[in-house]
Amino acid sequence: MKKLLTLILAAATAAMTASAQKEKSGIKVAQDKFGFKDVIRLDCPAVQDQQMSGTCWCFSSLSFIESEMMHNGVKNPPNLSEMFIVRQNYIDRAIKHVMLHGKMNFGQGSYFHDNTVIIRRHGIVPESAYPNTLPGEPIIMHYRLEMDLKHYIDSVADDSKKKISTDWLDGYNAILDQYLGKVPETFEYEGKTYTPETFAQEVVKLNMSDYVEVTSFSHHDFGKLCVIELPDNWRDGLFLNVRLDEMMAIIDTSLAMGHTVLWAADVSEKGFSHDNGYALLPGINPAGMKTADIENFKKLPPEKQILRARTLSAPGIEVNVTQESRQTDFLNRNTTDDHGMHLIGTARDSRNNKYYIIKNSWGEGNKYQGYFYASENYVRAKTTGILVHKSACGTLLENATIEDF
Repeated sequence: MKKLLTLILAAATAAMTASAQKEKSGIKVAQDKFGFKDVIRLDCPAVQDQQMSGTCWCFSSLSFIESEMMHNGVKNPPNLSEMFIVRQNYIDRAIKHVMLHGKMNFGQGSYFHDNTVIIRRHGIVPESAYPNTLPGEPIIMHYRLEMDLKHYIDSVADDSKKKISTDWLDGYNAILDQYLGKVPETFEYEGKTYTPETFAQEVVKLNMSDYVEVTSFSHHDFGKLCVIELPDNWRDGLFLNVRLDEMMAIIDTSLAMGHTVLWAADVSEKGFSHDNGYALLPGINPAGMKTADIENFKKLPPEKQILRARTLSAPGIEVNVTQESRQTDFLNRNTTDDHGMHLIGTARDSRNNKYYIIKNSWGEGNKYQGYFYASENYVRAKTTGILVHKSACGTLLENATIEDF
């Protein structure tokens, strides 16, 4: 997911958290305006704050994993360490960066499957064993970490070099030790000693192969597993590519089965307001409009609806989303891969429009204490990918084969 936008928004949210939490009247206004009523709201851990780091992909993923533990009957799952995953991800990424002579995207952003791969290969630890900040550091801040790692790894991967030292990873790990601390080989949790691997096996108890990423883009074959062209998909992770209505059905099926969903989407839209707790597409407010004008708007194709639409900040009628309009927005970069979030349920507004309840990782400083409501059309238009338990995909996954390149 895109780093710069996330950093700016995370910083702004952190700065306003204290004052926003005191504005009780603001919460009431927002609720009255939309009249949100939750339909499905699944269990999940407390909202956290990624602060000055582009690690939304990790915060949302570990929230999802802890929710999966809740689904499996664990009432109080451990708070898992984001930085354990982030550190190992930087190592894996550096190795590939060097092998590709420095010709790949290197940065803070990544994707959901990075978490499942790392847990499967290296295990996981609770945050108590590997904190997200070093002692004395007030917040998570990764700008200098990224800058120092990139400077180091670019010098190692320099394509002009005919031979590379075999111990370059030692120096790279020293930088990670400096900023994140050394990973413990063993640690204590609730009176028992674990390694990262045994903790994953005996405490987390999830099979990381049970999860699949799903997307919907027509430049790939539907019903196939394909590699989506996203800058942060540096592992070339496979996505099940399905039609738009099928992707939405997978989300709803997952929620109905009690499984939450990981959601990657564009949050740079004018209709996205984390502070006010909603994400909407442009559209019309039918208040005061003639019935005929409303119906005529609904009949227009999306591209013509957009010309007549206005920014919505209250329940209304949004621009329609089709497979074709979604594809156009992706190819012309109106839809970009900005942010990873945790989708935990559904709701309805005062006009009975459907929304999805989204848990963010920018702290609790908004009108819904860190959550917001994304309209169904927003999710249809701006989703770049989701991660779900494979049971929600049914025969769509069972019959899928890997796309030929």
